[in-house]
Amino acid sequence: MLFRAGCLVSVLAPIVAIVLYPSTKWLFAFVLLGVGLLIFGIITAKDPTPEELADCAERLLSGTYAAWDVDDYEHANPKDPVLKDLWRSTMSAGGLPEEWVRLDEEKQNEIREIIRKLRGIGVTSR
Repeated sequence: MLFRAGCLVSVLAPIVAIVLYPSTKWLFAFVLLGVGLLIFGIITAKDPTPEELADCAERLLSGTYAAWDVDDYEHANPKDPVLKDLWRSTMSAGGLPEEWVRLDEEKQNEIREIIRKLRGIGVTSR
């Protein structure tokens, strides 16, 4: 959420400043605020858990995803090497997540197997 707010502030503030107050240069500090929010969002972002990643993949596979699920999954990029490998294998097995619903049964079963492995990681790490 902070990421989106940072982007919005960085883009809109200079435009508003130029249009409404061209002689007021302090308004360009909002650009720095926006960049600061972006950096803060990146620093404080938590790595997804195996369970969260599996839940999101399952929603994508069943077609019950909403809002930003596709983008969140595509950009999850977990730091844990085992989790990252499984995440990448879902992407390579099924292609774009928004198209998983239309995959043939064999490919969907391949993704389901990867989801089971993700859930297995979540159980062993507790």
